[in-house]
Amino acid sequence: MKKYILLILILSTSLASQAQLVRSYSNEFLNIGVGARALAMGKSVSSFMTGVEAGYWNPAGLITTQDVEFSGMHNSLFSGIGSYDYFAAAVPIEINKLAFGVSVIRLGVDNILNTTNLIDNNGNINYNNISTFSSTDMAAIFSLAKHLPKIHLNIGVSGKIIRRNIGDFALGNGFGFDIGAQYQYKNIKAGFVVRDVTTTFTAWRVKDAIFDDIANAQTNQNGQNQEKPEKYELTLPKFQLGFSFVKQLNKKYSLLTAVDMMGRFTQTNDIVSSKYVSFTPSLGLELGYKGFSFFRAGVGNIQKEINFNNTTSTTFEPNIGIGFKYKTIYIDYALTNVGASSGVNYSNVFSIKIELNELR
Repeated sequence: MKKYILLILILSTSLASQAQLVRSYSNEFLNIGVGARALAMGKSVSSFMTGVEAGYWNPAGLITTQDVEFSGMHNSLFSGIGSYDYFAAAVPIEINKLAFGVSVIRLGVDNILNTTNLIDNNGNINYNNISTFSSTDMAAIFSLAKHLPKIHLNIGVSGKIIRRNIGDFALGNGFGFDIGAQYQYKNIKAGFVVRDVTTTFTAWRVKDAIFDDIANAQTNQNGQNQEKPEKYELTLPKFQLGFSFVKQLNKKYSLLTAVDMMGRFTQTNDIVSSKYVSFTPSLGLELGYKGFSFFRAGVGNIQKEINFNNTTSTTFEPNIGIGFKYKTIYIDYALTNVGASSGVNYSNVFSIKIELNELR
């Protein structure tokens, strides 16, 4: 193995998305999702998600916040190598009229071995020269929701600040905006979200000295892995359109069903795909018992995949979960593939939500 192989791999995977200025896929850690309830239902929650977690899914849903709400989630990835963490808070500014929320997300791999100085100029191996660093993706999302009584519509907007770093080697800073709306007619709800509505801008800074060392260590041939990645990238918008229906089956049981269309303004492997827009459905259901225990299931990430023999097959990801409510404390669990279609094993996700209005 070459002297810089670890650092090369990390830089190539994290900065490859900058080969062009406009990217269909970048800042993908913001698309993983938060909350075990939403993940168990295949992320088909844009129409009915309310309260503090709506700051991520659909900022319009924040309007239901009656007092201070908190939500948190932790998930270990790749057998503990990585971690995905989420914490959020929401508060009403005017009850049922205006609400504010803030969400923080972190996806990171810590204690990565830096072996760039393992071998000195004389070819000697010195293990004392090994250090560690972290590769992290972080975002702070600030959300504001407002109710429009004349048209019975809730609207919301989120501004997000992004910070991504690969140790001291590379640093990216960015910002973007999401908008959303929710509407209810009797037992039917509709929701619409556009993420990165103005495109999300990210500026990268790579330390010249480190990059030059990596480029010179790989090859002496001109034009081989020696060009710096683009300094700037723009994330294209994504959209989510959803509908849900809730019915009280009897005194004990209730049923919530939901369907969402998730898409991008580019060609992907989604079920419906064209040069200009692509989208795929996600389905979810929630069976409630007396309003304090819930069983959930969902199907999402339905994709067309090309096999090794050039045939096409359709893949999807099933999810299940349960939830419990005690007064204003919600504890939820989901068995889901947090890594989306990356091939990682399914994860056990736990999340908690607390409303303070009855605990005071």
